[in-house]
Amino acid sequence: MTESKAGYHHGDLRNALVEQAVALVESAGPESFSLREAARVVGVTPNAAYRHFADKSDLLVAVAAYGFVKLGRKMQRRSAAVDEREPRRAAVARFEAVGRAYVDFAVAHSNLFRVMFGLRGLACVVGADPIVARPTPFDLLAASIDAMVSAGALDPSRRAGAELKAWSVVHGFASLVVEGGAPMTAAERGASLDALLAFALAGLGARVDGAARAT
Repeated sequence: MTESKAGYHHGDLRNALVEQAVALVESAGPESFSLREAARVVGVTPNAAYRHFADKSDLLVAVAAYGFVKLGRKMQRRSAAVDEREPRRAAVARFEAVGRAYVDFAVAHSNLFRVMFGLRGLACVVGADPIVARPTPFDLLAASIDAMVSAGALDPSRRAGAELKAWSVVHGFASLVVEGGAPMTAAERGASLDALLAFALAGLGARVDGAARAT
């Protein structure tokens, strides 16, 4: 089979393969396809695909990177949509918006979320040379906490390590929901997440209007 023009409709085979792999992961999970299948659907030979990816695992790293970019954009949109003019309240609301975006993404893209937080996926956003362009989702979380400090909603003495504490709470909840360990309706999930975000803020010692955030 020769490489079809359809596979190059936008002149970028690598991205075409990644986008097709994302679609296959989202529809049926990461175990349900091969690099050869992704190449076939795009319309190119396996050899053409192997010029961009050494194997399926290599392609899944790119799929994970795609997911982190998509998650980061969702977090940014949610944070930017906060319409709160009082600085402390706005900073806290943006922190909460970032957390809600994270969980909503995990629920809507559960198979992609699993790939992102598999061993190879995490390599995209941690370490000295992450392959996802900054700001990563972790950077965005950190920025929301820095904003709480700047707005006076969080004491600077409580800043160190705050993002890991907050991420552990939100990611743990998202993982429980995705893996079926916490079955609940959408309304129950929203209420539980509200309570967990309040719990995380209280644990960090966040303050609104001069008072500590209560659970």
